[in-house]
Parts: sequence; C-alpha cells; structure tokens
Amino acid sequence: MIGTRVGAEGWTIVDLARQKHYDDRYYGQFLGAREHGPSGGMEWVVGRLFVGKSRDDVFRDGEWAYSKRFAGPRSTDSADAALEAYVKMSHETFVWDRIFEQRTGEVIDRYLAGPEVADAPKLSAGWQQSSANGGMPVGSHTVYLPFHQAKYYLLHFLRATQLSAMQHLTQGITLDRHQAVDLVTKATGPVRFEYGYHTYWLAAEPS
Repeated sequence: MIGTRVGAEGWTIVDLARQKHYDDRYYGQFLGAREHGPSGGMEWVVGRLFVGKSRDDVFRDGEWAYSKRFAGPRSTDSADAALEAYVKMSHETFVWDRIFEQRTGEVIDRYLAGPEVADAPKLSAGWQQSSANGGMPVGSHTVYLPFHQAKYYLLHFLRATQLSAMQHLTQGITLDRHQAVDLVTKATGPVRFEYGYHTYWLAAEPS
C-alpha cells in the first residue's frame, strides 16, 4: 500500500496506520504527498480512513472519510504542519503509541530522500559542531551507503539536531532549515553546508 497512489488527485501514500479498537471496528489514517500541485511545490494530505470491519478495507473506491491538506511556498513548513496534524489525528483514530511521532518523522525523511538511484555513488552522511571551542567536536557520521540511504540519514541528522543547531541565532548567516532540506533532497552528489552552529555533509568514497 505504501507508495501507491489514491484519490482522483493522485496522492502517493507515504504512511498508513490502522488498528482494531475495543468496539471491534477498525480505525485508521494515512499521510500522502504529491509534487508540483497547484501551489507549485510539495503538497501533503492527512486523511482519516472510513471505519471498517477489517484491516484491509482501507479505502472505499480510492477515497477516505475526510482530510486536511498542507501546501505553501516552503515545503518544509507544509511537511512539518502535516506531521503535527498526523500525530494529533492518531489520538482520534487510536493508532498512537510512544514511537508513532518519531516513526512518522523518519517516514517523511525517507520519502524526501527519494527512491534508489541505479549506479549512483555511495556517500557517507555526517554532521558535527562547526566550532568546538577548543574541545572535541560533537557529531556523527555513517559508513558509505547507497545514495538514497545516505540522503535519508542526512535528513535524519538534520531533524535530530534541529534544536542544538540553534539556527535562529545564525539567521541570515547560514542556511535555514528549508534551504538545508531542499539542498539535501535535490543533491546529486557530495554536498557540505552549515546550518546553525553545525556543519553537515554528504561525502564520496575516496578514489
């Protein structure tokens, strides 16, 4: 089901959750995305599924009970708003658990990283504090991974270190979050940039 398209407008399913409740009925929701919609950029939809009698009766003729859409000039703002709404809805559809919000963020990052690219170079994703003030810089990096996996991990690093990067203190000096995510998702090879007080990169294997 993940990755398939639903609805007349062709939303790609990014995530779907469905659970049996104590009343023996199934409740659920989905997160969808589409590129180059009327707003010109990435658009997101959070939809509540019809209540059903099984885990498999997810959509009715490709449709759902109701939904809310998120679109705007900054795709990261739309994605963040969709994530917040998706987590909020999970309490109403009884699919929430402790790791739901974390997993949904990871799902969005995997979608933004894109599909596997044949013959693409292997890259290592990493980050570290731009200045350690004389100490050992904090950071992390991966081994060399397939191209799309490395992009996912860099997006994951950006999400996980967003607070410690304190980008609001370097506004106008380094990239903002929208610019950083956009740079990673559009990357076709190695990149290196500063976001807040951190440096992030995709590095190629030594030749």
